[in-house]
Amino acid sequence: MHTPVATLRTRSRRRSRRSRSLAGAAVATAAALALTACGGSGETKDSSGRVKLDVRTDVFYTGAVLPLVAGVDQGIYEKHGLNVTLNPGKGSATTLQTVANGSDDLGYADAGALVQAAGKNMPVQMVAGMVQRSPLAIFAKKDSGIRTAKDLAGKTAGFTAGSAPETVFPAFAKATGLDPDSVKLNKVDVPTRDSLFVQGTAQFTFGLLNVTEPNMKEKCKCDLVALGYADAGLDVLSSGIVTSDKFAEENPDAVRKFLAATAEAVQATNQNLDGAVASFFKVATTSTLSKEVVKQQWQSSAGLLTTDRTKGQPFGCTAEADWKSTIQVMEQYGGVEKGKLSPADVASNAHLAGCADGLGKK
Repeated sequence: MHTPVATLRTRSRRRSRRSRSLAGAAVATAAALALTACGGSGETKDSSGRVKLDVRTDVFYTGAVLPLVAGVDQGIYEKHGLNVTLNPGKGSATTLQTVANGSDDLGYADAGALVQAAGKNMPVQMVAGMVQRSPLAIFAKKDSGIRTAKDLAGKTAGFTAGSAPETVFPAFAKATGLDPDSVKLNKVDVPTRDSLFVQGTAQFTFGLLNVTEPNMKEKCKCDLVALGYADAGLDVLSSGIVTSDKFAEENPDAVRKFLAATAEAVQATNQNLDGAVASFFKVATTSTLSKEVVKQQWQSSAGLLTTDRTKGQPFGCTAEADWKSTIQVMEQYGGVEKGKLSPADVASNAHLAGCADGLGKK
């Protein structure tokens, strides 16, 4: 059974634990692996001996998480000794909460939202970057008259609490000189947010360049203006695989296997995109996305898998410098206490092989 996080660890405890010597970490990992035969702390296994994992995405299934969906359908996770149950989320902030409290073992969530959560002492970390280069953006129809962020003043949009673009919106507003109080935001879920925009009830919408843009273009049959957060100087990492500090510490072998399987699923998706899309609709049976949109979403996402600092490295590796920049942005705009977090507090490459940066191995 899952072991819930009983209490939020203090930041000092987290730093102390993450600053163990390499030798100490090796001893802890060896001990965890020795327990694998009897399940290990927090692990449960199915009748075939595969480790059961509950994994939650950030929102409903999209092409951005196509390898996760295809990996389940095509048996890639099973091949690695895992029985993965994949569930859609309701925003990165919510996924981080369910991962932190042990309701889910791993998740797919936004890096900026993770930094904000860690700044509030939530014991979570990103163990692999996936769509690393930031696709956060605001979209408007070309005939709306919206060309810059300041043009959003007086306009209306749906707002999904916990969704990555909305979470970082205060930073975007401050960076562009937009008064956030001049915008009318109605709290809704992601599908309703997008519908309001398509129907014309909302003048703009939040989203991702790799996910929202292909979908909106098809739904509204219109040309779009995209206001990218990165263009506003917000040098932040995007999304990746997250877990709780507790789960990562007690189940390192399960985390390692999940990341290795995900890397294989990414490769399989790139090699047979049509097959992956077919798998998507076997799993996401209620999806309203078209096959072409899902394909375009992954093609766009595949170009964002690394940053300039991690280009050429194995899947999932993140760079300390990218995390420093993300933390600085969230300190300046996202309400995170200055100096409270270091990259090792929020991310680790410890479960990946071949990363140039030994992040999290201090």
